[in-house]
Amino acid sequence: MKPTIVLVHGGFVDGTGWRGVHDELKADGYTVRAVQNATKSLADDAATTRDILDAVDGPVVLVGHSYGGAVITEAGNHDKVAALVYITAFAPDQGESVNTLLATFPADGPQPPILPPVNGYLFLDRAKFADSFAGDVSAPEAAFMADSQVPWGLEALGGVVTKAAWRAKPSWYLHVTEDRMIAPAAQTTMAERMGSTVSETPGSHAIYVSQPRVVADIIRTAAATVGA
Repeated sequence: MKPTIVLVHGGFVDGTGWRGVHDELKADGYTVRAVQNATKSLADDAATTRDILDAVDGPVVLVGHSYGGAVITEAGNHDKVAALVYITAFAPDQGESVNTLLATFPADGPQPPILPPVNGYLFLDRAKFADSFAGDVSAPEAAFMADSQVPWGLEALGGVVTKAAWRAKPSWYLHVTEDRMIAPAAQTTMAERMGSTVSETPGSHAIYVSQPRVVADIIRTAAATVGA
């Protein structure tokens, strides 16, 4: 039986961005679920993800993009999760948060155009969204993504991982060489620390939108290993 694929989105976006990846995997006969997290706090998002995992039959490949990597690191300790896939994602260790990792990123690397928080939430500068987040997405789609941003809560960035699932479970990492939100050098550091199986591709932070087949391919690889 093929494992179920559970997709976890990152900050500033929602689960609908996974549509292309979802369709690629469904066409291969996988059962696919896309979690819709509020991105208000890491604890809440991990709990929402675990609710989806509870409802799944059999093993799961848990996939996270960007901030979703922190979510799967926490929620991936669920006993149904057999493998973790990080799509240019944050990968905190126990006691770390997204903020902890951001503080270690190269100062001379790309700097995301995050605006000052308002009422505890963050947004990206709409005028700079396409260049920083969605450089290889069509201009109309990138503009829509900028206009439909989901508020990203400070408690999500500051949420501390209690137990890092990647320390006990196999992981794969899609290294995106032109990402201007998470510096490629930082991606390398995180993937090496996890001992992940790494694939590399050119593309933007929105690689899961712009190149769904590339993203689906690394998920298929992880799923095939789980099913072996």
